[in-house]
Amino acid sequence: MTDDITISHLERRKIEGRVLIPFLAACREKFGDGPTRELVAVAIRSLAVGDGARWAETFGNGIDGLRRVAEELWAAGAALDLEVIDQTTDHLSFNVRRCRYAEFYNELGLADLGTQIHCARDHAMVEGFDDGLELTRSQTIMAGGSCCDFRFRRKA
Repeated sequence: MTDDITISHLERRKIEGRVLIPFLAACREKFGDGPTRELVAVAIRSLAVGDGARWAETFGNGIDGLRRVAEELWAAGAALDLEVIDQTTDHLSFNVRRCRYAEFYNELGLADLGTQIHCARDHAMVEGFDDGLELTRSQTIMAGGSCCDFRFRRKA
């Protein structure tokens, strides 16, 4: 018998954060900030590429699948206030006006860590999801921006 418990993407990230935060503090103390940041970057990148590949299998790849990931997974349970600006077969533009992921890290006083272990996933995720797409983003709420401006497009 298995007990499958479904939790939201936000709750999953909160659980991960609560485990990672003390672990990363211990790593910083033992190895220093620079080596710890390098290790985290490699690990997060690997996880994000794998997430992207799994999400493409579940939601379909391409622009339509990516929108489904954003709306049905990332924003589930009011985790994000997401506003789609424009979508065609070749691009998807949306802004996040409220981010409960950022609120979680900000409440802990760890926005810099949230940027490193949450926001930094997005570009690598796209590679695993559909290597024909790319993401540009000029700001995030986690880093103090007024919104997160996601701009996905098909590579030329």
